[in-house]
Amino acid sequence: MALSDLSVVNYRSSESSAPAPMAAQACVIRTCLREVQVSAQAPASGDEAGNAHNGAPAYEFLLRLASGLESEIAGETEIFGQIKQAWRDYELAQADSARALRPWMQRLLQDTKEIRSEYIVGLGSATYGSLARRLLGGRPEGTTLLIGAGQLAATVLPYLDCPDLRIYNRNPARAFAMLAEARERPGGSVTVLEATLDAELAAWRDARDVVLCVPADAARDDLRVRAWRESAAQRGGRVLHLGLQSAAGTVWEALPQLATLQELFGLRDNQAEQRQALLARARRACLDKAKLAYIDDADGSRPGTSNHGWEDLAVFQSPGV
Repeated sequence: MALSDLSVVNYRSSESSAPAPMAAQACVIRTCLREVQVSAQAPASGDEAGNAHNGAPAYEFLLRLASGLESEIAGETEIFGQIKQAWRDYELAQADSARALRPWMQRLLQDTKEIRSEYIVGLGSATYGSLARRLLGGRPEGTTLLIGAGQLAATVLPYLDCPDLRIYNRNPARAFAMLAEARERPGGSVTVLEATLDAELAAWRDARDVVLCVPADAARDDLRVRAWRESAAQRGGRVLHLGLQSAAGTVWEALPQLATLQELFGLRDNQAEQRQALLARARRACLDKAKLAYIDDADGSRPGTSNHGWEDLAVFQSPGV
């Protein structure tokens, strides 16, 4: 099958949309947002409701789709598994029709793995929990003290995968409820402390890291800082205060180990810039691999056995193939 015979029609889904017209002998990839029909047939009609791609642009679209670049959350991994499953189902149901598509689908899966491994894997998430763990230096060691049991604390909780987690809240019942409702729980031991000032301050002295998910508290913050500094020399951990925009002008600015929302949002923005740069490179890689597929097809090479290098892309001077 020549690359020019590859046809892809992308139908966006919605609750009010009618079922997509089915192309004969097409491999159908269905997600919550779209239905994609892949076939070896004449180019799709421009009158169809779906967005049609043919030849090398069709292959490029499939690469972007499989790499998660067409998803609402760019770079997500679930779509790749959905495509592989759709292809396996298609091969079992329509073995004869699948024979023509097989070389290009095999090349698609291999090219997608290369793009994902180079540009997508390791992009990281930008949740409060994931950013908090990065500010703490990765997987926390020793004892971590989590103060609070509200929504923010519940978001951070699964990322505090330390050997010993202690939770303090003025209402211990809320802390127990947070643990019971958590989808994921840290792998180490978890202790809910008594609701006394002495219990909290003792935990400050023992903890290697402390994460506060409560607002500033003038009545307690000075005592918390003192308790931390009593054993900070031997500890080497950090205090992450997610109830403060900045430590400036507060008792917390005396702690060099402190990070606040200012540092967390700075990390988020820096990570977002890096993420967008990698995603842009991934999209370019999809285009480049589609161009290589076009070159291979033009000189008779079988899909997946390219003898060309990246220098061959110089023959293309325009953005498209």
